Amino acid sequence: MLLEAGKETYRWIENWAKLPDMEGHVHHGLVINREGNIITGHATEARILILSPEGDLLNSFDVPLVETHGITIVEEEGEELLYIADVSEWQEADGKVIKVDMKGNVLAEIHKMDIPGYTDEEWFSTTTVAWDSSNGDIWITDGYGKQRVHRFNSKHEHILTIDGTEGSSGKFQTPHWIHLDFRRGDVPELYIADRRSDQIQVYSREGEWLRVIRADFSKPSVFAPWKDWLVVGELDARLVVLDADDQVVVTLGSGVEYCKKEGWPNRKKDGEKVPPHFDIEEGKFNSPHGVAVDEQGHIYISEWLLGDRFIKLERQGA
Repeated sequence: MLLEAGKETYRWIENWAKLPDMEGHVHHGLVINREGNIITGHATEARILILSPEGDLLNSFDVPLVETHGITIVEEEGEELLYIADVSEWQEADGKVIKVDMKGNVLAEIHKMDIPGYTDEEWFSTTTVAWDSSNGDIWITDGYGKQRVHRFNSKHEHILTIDGTEGSSGKFQTPHWIHLDFRRGDVPELYIADRRSDQIQVYSREGEWLRVIRADFSKPSVFAPWKDWLVVGELDARLVVLDADDQVVVTLGSGVEYCKKEGWPNRKKDGEKVPPHFDIEEGKFNSPHGVAVDEQGHIYISEWLLGDRFIKLERQGA
């Protein structure tokens, strides 16, 4: 199946990742390393998986987390490292962020106690990390807890906190993902997927509110840049491609009808939730959660549901 995206054409590859069936409720992201391999999480275990562009499992390692929700790759002194945000789902414990090497060795941790403004009773649930390659700062979203975004320097010292009230678009409602966008120059802008508000809020890295992007979004949840494009994954079942002026180029794979089904993102059968794969048409998304784009423009997607669903949109002519 081929999809048209502006001047680009993509081939839809269903079940791209060659992994055994898993029963867990998948809730992880995707990143791509400098070799072009895809790094993601295991559906049922606290484990990082490294896959080739063809979907073969190359390596894996365990990490001391509940969930590998947000995965961010950084480079320090020529070495690739990962920041991983653990939401610690269901409020059983506070979330945290860890920094690990590519063998899973923990190099640093960031906890609620490292950030001013939290009481012992308030839940801290980190959804992702954004890394500023120009100065080494990192930004962390407390997307499911107090719904704030925090900036730290490269030594993990807290610098500032924003919550959406700095501008005119309202307090964040599930700031699920963040992205430091360099499409306009050497100084990045911070894009925040304000999911329950169906909008993207944009800030300077000094915490100044700049603007809001509203493009009939439905739960914008994740970002992935490629050249002048910014691919936005919506939990309500499609991809939206923005150009350098944040105008919509195209929408891809809309499966919005699935969001109305009982049990979504799964399905209900005999009163029990079951994996939805039998009910999803090829060429349509059910619940995109992780998105990454490689240098050739191939798009990789993982979905939030019972059992893995990994899709590759292979850019033709790459």
